[in-house]
Amino acid sequence: MKPLSGITVLELGMVMQVPLAGQMLGDYGADVIKIERPPRGDIMRDLDEVGTAREDMSCYYAAVGCNKRTLCLDLKQDEGREVLGKLIDKADVLIHNFRPGAMERLGFGYEEVSKRNPRLVYAVGYAFGAKGPLSGMPGQDMLAQSLSGFAMNGVESGGRPRLTATPTVDYATAASLSQGVLAALLGRERTGKGDLVTTSLFDVAIAMQLLETSSRALYDYRTDWVQYAMIFKTSDGWITVLTLFRDNPLQLMCKAFNEDDMSADPLLATATLQRKHASKVQEKFGPVMERYTTDECVKRLSKTDILCAPVMDLDDTLKHPQTLQNDILREVEIPGHGTVQLVGNPVKLAGQGEDKPRPPSALGEFSREILSDFDYSESEIRDFQERGVIA
Repeated sequence: MKPLSGITVLELGMVMQVPLAGQMLGDYGADVIKIERPPRGDIMRDLDEVGTAREDMSCYYAAVGCNKRTLCLDLKQDEGREVLGKLIDKADVLIHNFRPGAMERLGFGYEEVSKRNPRLVYAVGYAFGAKGPLSGMPGQDMLAQSLSGFAMNGVESGGRPRLTATPTVDYATAASLSQGVLAALLGRERTGKGDLVTTSLFDVAIAMQLLETSSRALYDYRTDWVQYAMIFKTSDGWITVLTLFRDNPLQLMCKAFNEDDMSADPLLATATLQRKHASKVQEKFGPVMERYTTDECVKRLSKTDILCAPVMDLDDTLKHPQTLQNDILREVEIPGHGTVQLVGNPVKLAGQGEDKPRPPSALGEFSREILSDFDYSESEIRDFQERGVIA
């Protein structure tokens, strides 16, 4: 049995942060009910321009929509809010990422909800926080990168900021939110009471820079991990070489390729000097690397205990034997596409086994089934459907 079997999670979230957290909880066995508003539903459903143009499922929605049932509910109608209230009364967890005040205006803020269901774990993923000057600002991963200092990490003074194309902050916030939910559920086992769990893109983006913050706080210097890395072109690709943890990495690099010791140059005599004059190292050693394939470079450098790795395209990474061995990809049935490989949960629990994931569902696909599970009669459900309360 999966650890969250019997736990009902109501997900009222859009884009990546909360939907991914909901999917993670669903991976652990929770019955995740994704509640979306008509007619559009989650923005992720049409954020994929290619899928939208084909009138097909959004690839982005597919990525974060597994292991859930969908309920399309019009919360602008009194009956829609009544339905949500009835679901909340019986649910174990509610997660959302609406702006501060939005759920309160609907009558479902934490204070109101905790009175009607004291055992409920109420989890919110904010953009910048529940209060403060930025609390009302719409949020997004790249905005959090920008405001948190993340985009300036590893950038020299006066240099151009760098945004990470992969929504790293969104992913880390989803993981943090699901972690908080699990901790609150564990606490409820001991106290019988739910809790309020909050985090934000902004806080997580700052938290991810804990080492950089520490170097400023203790010794007033900027940590820059990029300075320890050099990227070289090979005869058939690229390789990343790290100078970390070695007293004289350049000497070891030369040894790996049977070259004269370039660290004999006083400007390159130590690891610190080699980092300081990285462009000179690139100039001297670059032509050596280009004579060999990436695979040959990795093998030679590894023999001298230099940290290195090939720079790979995602397509090649997904086919890599290590990827396959780790079972990070899972087979998912996507309507109209058959079985495709999507990224699964990186956390594995040996005792729960691997079930085939529930495919991402259409908007409101399980509306009738969910209401039936919550004791609504067939006539009530039909009436809701005719009046547009559910879709």
